[in-house]
Amino acid sequence: MHRTTINVPESIFQRARIKALREDVAVSEVIRDLLARWVAGEIDLASKEHSREKLVALARAARGMWADRDPDSYLAASRTGLIERDKELEHARLDA
Repeated sequence: MHRTTINVPESIFQRARIKALREDVAVSEVIRDLLARWVAGEIDLASKEHSREKLVALARAARGMWADRDPDSYLAASRTGLIERDKELEHARLDA
């Protein structure tokens, strides 16, 4: 087996290490598996630019809170409600 050194940002390495401990696997084992999958063509790094739909689907899969609604629509509706409330407050009488 070839031994090498790689440079990884500290924050990513620490998160990977914590996840590896939780899943009872070594970080080096994860790296070997990912490299093998990349060489086999299972992982495509050429498409670093993800489409908006792909990112939304990934976010929904990772976080159940957005599984039932589109985050953009939800936030837009929320902002609209706040704008309407602000207008009402502007026109409200203080002595009413």
